[in-house]
Amino acid sequence: MENTAFEPIVEMKNVGLAYGDNPPVLKDIDFSFRRGSLHFLTGKSGAGKTSLLSMLYLAQRPTFGTLKVFGSNVAMTDREKMAFLRRRIGVVFQDFRLLEHLSVFDNVALPLRLKGMKEKEIRQRVIELLAWVDLSPNMYVKASEISGGEKQRVAIARAVINRPELLLADEPTGNVDNEIAYKLMKLFAELNRLGTTVVIATHSEELMQRYNYPRLKLENGHLEYIK
Repeated sequence: MENTAFEPIVEMKNVGLAYGDNPPVLKDIDFSFRRGSLHFLTGKSGAGKTSLLSMLYLAQRPTFGTLKVFGSNVAMTDREKMAFLRRRIGVVFQDFRLLEHLSVFDNVALPLRLKGMKEKEIRQRVIELLAWVDLSPNMYVKASEISGGEKQRVAIARAVINRPELLLADEPTGNVDNEIAYKLMKLFAELNRLGTTVVIATHSEELMQRYNYPRLKLENGHLEYIK
């Protein structure tokens, strides 16, 4: 069996992304994320952070260059294999993307049910995680009835419940207070310690200073390693 332990989990060579006939949003990106790393991704609004993340979670293919995820060249990967690769990635979206008609519990349990896990184990894992993110009292409340900050925590819990190999978080602490933000960062750090590669897009200078992880900065479409 091929040993992939030292293979980058994501590798980008001369990657660029353009929408239609517009100038590229991202260009000439050469970078790789090693397995088990944790990076902050920063840059001004409109710098392309969300566009970069969308390529990393395989929502779109690069317009130029080569992107490999889990060793697979995205440009040469068929739909079935792409679906399999996506199941190894957890994503925290800025707009949450919860199923509003479902309870907090059922939103978080969804990835485990899709995997076919037994309900007893699902219940144990979901209850434990909801306690960690201070959502136990709202466990059976519909997602449509909770606050923005609570929705953010549900989205994070849903993204990490499956213990993904790669976790991509777009402004994950943007709608919560500092105490919850630090608790969420502790959760990300613990997942990272267990082997998950984590990329956190954030504007928060305070957060980046408190947690001294390497930073990547997007500016004028280019990705720069600054720390």
